[in-house]
Amino acid sequence: MEPNKILDKVTDLIFLYGPKILIAAILLVGGFWLVRKLSRAFDHFLKARRVDESLRPFFTSLADMIFKITLILMVASTAGIETTSFIAIFSAIAFSIGLALQGSLGNFASGVLILLFRPFKVGDWLTVGEYMGKVVEIQIFSTLLITDTGKKIIIPNGKITEGPIQNIAEGVPLQAEITLLLNAKTPLDLLHEAVLAALPRIPMALQDREIEVKVRGISRDDMKTDISVWTLGEHHEETLNALYEALRDTLAERDIELAKERRRDLV
Repeated sequence: MEPNKILDKVTDLIFLYGPKILIAAILLVGGFWLVRKLSRAFDHFLKARRVDESLRPFFTSLADMIFKITLILMVASTAGIETTSFIAIFSAIAFSIGLALQGSLGNFASGVLILLFRPFKVGDWLTVGEYMGKVVEIQIFSTLLITDTGKKIIIPNGKITEGPIQNIAEGVPLQAEITLLLNAKTPLDLLHEAVLAALPRIPMALQDREIEVKVRGISRDDMKTDISVWTLGEHHEETLNALYEALRDTLAERDIELAKERRRDLV
């Protein structure tokens, strides 16, 4: 090919694609500047909404990535590059990753919901299915519990959000309740006296609230009785143990007996 023809071809390409490339470069530089501003503004917005500290960097990075991908696609389209194939490839890759990691992504989504809506917090006592423990850490994929015996339980966040949970919140007053089957001939006034005598022996109980006694049922041989005392959420288990110990003593001091056929189940 002759030099003049090559020069003419290059000149034609410059006039054809040069303006598009120049505009694309300007858009790219200005777009990245705008993305930084938007990402910072989004981070300040999350901070103002008091989004959890462990989630804020993730959301900010995710928003920054979305802004940049959108910008690059816009710039590529302005430069005359076909973006349909890129979008199709990206969608196929995202779909494949989603199928491979659907369990982990479910736990991740549940972790985001937990950290956003805060159905419980660190320090609360949580019961999930057959597991119960104190929440020591809420991670993006799982929640860590410590039982009263010191065992660590790691529960996937998906398991927490898929069913009902029991949350005993720290610092919140609640009742520690036990059920006893007593001899049906037990005088109620004597039972109330024994229960009232037990309250001062329970260190974690709220002494300004009354201990409650409710007779739930009665038969020829036994009387089903619920006894509850107020305490704070973080002291629930200790209060239950102390309540059993105190009632054992105060009932014995007044010769109040458990129902004989159920004595083995209740000890």
